[in-house]
Amino acid sequence: MSPEYAPYGLWESPITADAIAEDSVSMSDIFVDPVTKDIYYIEQRASEGGRYVLLSNQTQNEVFAKDFNARTRVHEYGGAAAIAYNGTVYSSNFADFLVYAAKDGKIQPITPEDPKKIYRYADFSVHPVHTDLLVAILEDHTHDTPQTVRNSLCVIDSAATTVTSLVCTENAQREFYAAPTFSPSGDRLAWQFWEHPDMPWEGGQLYVADVHYNPNTHTLSLSNTKLVAGSASTISACYPLWASNDKLLFTSDEGEEGNRFANLWECTQACTKPVLSSVVQQDFCMPPWTLGNYPFAFLDDSGTKAICVAWRGGRSVLYVVDITTGSYTEIKDESFDFVVVEHVQRVSDYTFVFTGLRSNAPGAAMLCTLIGPSFIPDFQVLGSTASTSAAPFPEGIISLPIPLELKLAGDNIVYAVYYAPNNPAYAGSSIPNEKPPCVLGVHGGPTGLEPQNLNWLKQYFTSRGYAWLDINYSGSSCYGRTYVERLKGNWGITDVSDCIEAVQSPELRSLIDTKRTAIRGGSSGGYTVLASISLASSVASKTKFFASATSNFGISNLELLADDTHKFELMYMTKLLGGTKEEIPHVYHDRSPVYFSARIETPLLVLQGNDDEVVPPAQSWTIIDGVIKNKGHVEAHFFDGEQHGWRTSETIKKAIEFEREWYEKSMVRASVSK
Repeated sequence: MSPEYAPYGLWESPITADAIAEDSVSMSDIFVDPVTKDIYYIEQRASEGGRYVLLSNQTQNEVFAKDFNARTRVHEYGGAAAIAYNGTVYSSNFADFLVYAAKDGKIQPITPEDPKKIYRYADFSVHPVHTDLLVAILEDHTHDTPQTVRNSLCVIDSAATTVTSLVCTENAQREFYAAPTFSPSGDRLAWQFWEHPDMPWEGGQLYVADVHYNPNTHTLSLSNTKLVAGSASTISACYPLWASNDKLLFTSDEGEEGNRFANLWECTQACTKPVLSSVVQQDFCMPPWTLGNYPFAFLDDSGTKAICVAWRGGRSVLYVVDITTGSYTEIKDESFDFVVVEHVQRVSDYTFVFTGLRSNAPGAAMLCTLIGPSFIPDFQVLGSTASTSAAPFPEGIISLPIPLELKLAGDNIVYAVYYAPNNPAYAGSSIPNEKPPCVLGVHGGPTGLEPQNLNWLKQYFTSRGYAWLDINYSGSSCYGRTYVERLKGNWGITDVSDCIEAVQSPELRSLIDTKRTAIRGGSSGGYTVLASISLASSVASKTKFFASATSNFGISNLELLADDTHKFELMYMTKLLGGTKEEIPHVYHDRSPVYFSARIETPLLVLQGNDDEVVPPAQSWTIIDGVIKNKGHVEAHFFDGEQHGWRTSETIKKAIEFEREWYEKSMVRASVSK
């Protein structure tokens, strides 16, 4: 059958909202029992209301009950909800925030239920000798405001069902903990610590302490606590992992100004130093937005070699690092086509697991064995996120990412990823010389990263004749700390100008219809959307630069956000804007889109979860009210039961269809009819 011609943006596509939402599954985590070597992974299933399902790779069955939700809300974004040790699986349960243990078919809670206290737990580490004792993060929401939530490290006695404090200070409302990990003997404990106004990737510090066991009380205590890496606000040390009882490995971005990348470091009794013989200008980790997402694991019992994930050009690469010599070897093989590699854990010698995402295929939980001195990888799929019920899409319908380096004003390089319109049923537009409309995606964070993995929302649009453009603007992660710090003090300015200038660049003008470009984003990406269509610094001579806009749970009022966002990000804006609300009130006002809603001429779609505690619904209500009062063009949809992002099939479907219909009404059909 010969390909057809139709206007860009109006192609018919088999990639429907139903098909995307019906079987939407993502691989949330993978972990290994270090004793039995059994492998477990966690799937998030939209068809089950976004439930996180913990599966045994050995049996392919759920470890816990059918209504169990293996998810935690520590730091709100969660992660590290479960762990396995010697045949017992431990997991937080989202429904009641208790921790449960499962072994031989028996399931029981191991943390006490107290109606007067609201505790959340995550990031467990089992003591290797006294295995009924676990160290974990405890987040106390008994007084549940962003200013009064308290974080600490605790010890869970799984046999007695008790919880005791291990590390806690009088400043717990300002403090955070992550990645507690015992040395092989259990005599030492390492963990990450940071406090407001830092985020863990800005000033994460690693501490090590001696562990003491009291046989009379069956409890643990610490002494000789030392700071071994990282520095508040200036150096970030993350992901501690013991190579032996005397050597700790971690990532650190310590280095000379302008050449700061998160590389692998080691700490011994003698010194703390880089593992690599010279700085590799690639980040060997992603910023720890979620807990437990380790970017490296040891390949041998002696801890002399490690498999490491680094980021080059916005994609994951794998290295085998020789810790004794400081050399590294890239895993180059045609079978390695993963663009995102996360949750790396050791299974046995030269065998490890990870969650992987590709550009042209669904994500998966993976097992890899490195063979021979050349480290030839042998990959095995353990679990796939591919649909089990929907009909397969036509071959050749996936639009592959094209990474771009754009030279913008001041010779600044900004990174982008372009997806061309693509559908094997169409040869192009039926309108002579038509260029495709474009959807410009703005990632969250704001110091996050938009990776290049297969995303069916993007394919939904490219298969209908849209172009899609992702901008990893100045401030995005995985391009080194200097690139991240371009956004310091400039949020709402640099991110916006990068997006506008990218669309105007010669590379993009030749590919897309710049007058039919929509901007869309979620969370802080939604803020950039709103800022780009309202703030004076953005609109200036570019009023209504974007033809359409979509804000998914976007921020409109920075003053309000400084008071009511969750604890983890409560002080995040201090560096992004250049001070606190009290220190620079004019900046918080002048960069809040809600105060400039009268300038919004771009048709605006707002989508918001009613249970969002990261960006509360009031952020959307206020901007909507402002646009309506000024007789602007706005449409809004609020979703009950949804938090920060869409988890249920019903919401995913509706959100996709609302967005497509909005672009068709606001910039596609109107243009075609002219």
